[in-house]
Amino acid sequence: MAGTAAGPGPFPVLRWPDVVAAVDRHPLVLEAVARERGAGGAISTAGALPNPIFGVAAGEGRPRGGGGSRREVGYSVELPLEFLALRGSRMEAARAAQEGVHQEARAVRLQVTRELRRTFVAAVHGQLMVEAGDELAGQAARLADLVRKRAERGEGRPTEVFRVEIELERLRNGVERARATVDARRLRLSIWVGAPVGRVEADLAALLPLPPLAELQERLLASSPVAQASRARLQAASEEASAERWERMPRLSVGAAHVDELDRTATTVTATVTLSLWNWNQGRIRQAEAAQEGERARLDATSRELTAGLSDAWRGCAAGQVAAGRFRDEILPRAEGSARTLGRAFELGEAGLLDVIDSRRVLLDTRREYLDLLLDMQNACGDLAALAGLELP
Repeated sequence: MAGTAAGPGPFPVLRWPDVVAAVDRHPLVLEAVARERGAGGAISTAGALPNPIFGVAAGEGRPRGGGGSRREVGYSVELPLEFLALRGSRMEAARAAQEGVHQEARAVRLQVTRELRRTFVAAVHGQLMVEAGDELAGQAARLADLVRKRAERGEGRPTEVFRVEIELERLRNGVERARATVDARRLRLSIWVGAPVGRVEADLAALLPLPPLAELQERLLASSPVAQASRARLQAASEEASAERWERMPRLSVGAAHVDELDRTATTVTATVTLSLWNWNQGRIRQAEAAQEGERARLDATSRELTAGLSDAWRGCAAGQVAAGRFRDEILPRAEGSARTLGRAFELGEAGLLDVIDSRRVLLDTRREYLDLLLDMQNACGDLAALAGLELP
């Protein structure tokens, strides 16, 4: 497990570049890299020359008419040449397969980065939720003290004390639940980065520069490792189909033999041709062609899915950035101003407790909604960056 492997020291503060640096140590990435190395061996296998076949025969010979016996010895060597017709297609298929595995390894790395990004921003979001809850809980605690003092002086109703204390406990319970969630997310991050994490830091309001959607769509299929892997698999299937067709060609083997017999010594050269009379390899050809058609359809489906996913992520990121800006500049300041005004009015005896409690609930809900909006925006922008190869802030 990554959490138990040797890695960097503890992260009192974990930032996004620290997470990116840990991606290459992720077990799924290491597994993909190992498969890529293994695919390189298939090229050597496809290009390997067939081994010659050596034969030795020895025996005792005796003339039919009688006489002394004599040892007979024969030597032979045979070299299959059928690889001459198949070697090119097999090697091209192996190279295409290796390229496909290489692109799949890139895709795995992007997917791991995407998942870690989601965990990272969720941890930041949770921390901000805890901080917002702590701040409002502190304000609620001061309000509760003020209500108690008024009740003790006879300036307020005793029921207001119970109401404000209930509200305070509700806030504290919400904060504790949020804190437990944050601790779990930090622990999850520490497992994958391989070191303890004290705190995560990032600016969730940071905006991702958005190129035009049409520009991203143009370069998507050319740069996406998922599309390139599918294209490489199609090429490999095409070369495999070509190799299966070449299997119908006559197979040639050449050889030489030397025989030392009782009454003669002979040296011969042989050539063997295997003709495809009964078996034209039709079954394997149909299988290879079907696999090729399947990979072509898979490439088409992959291209469409990537295009649709890019459009969804781009629109989600763009809309999230606009909505977050509106929330930050217009909605949140009004909720904060209303809570401050009613709090001050309550201290002066010009507003009721219910109005103050309601304004603080609105403020808490507004802050939560703003943070949730930032989280959704960051996830959409992270998906877009993974698809289009953009650099995340």
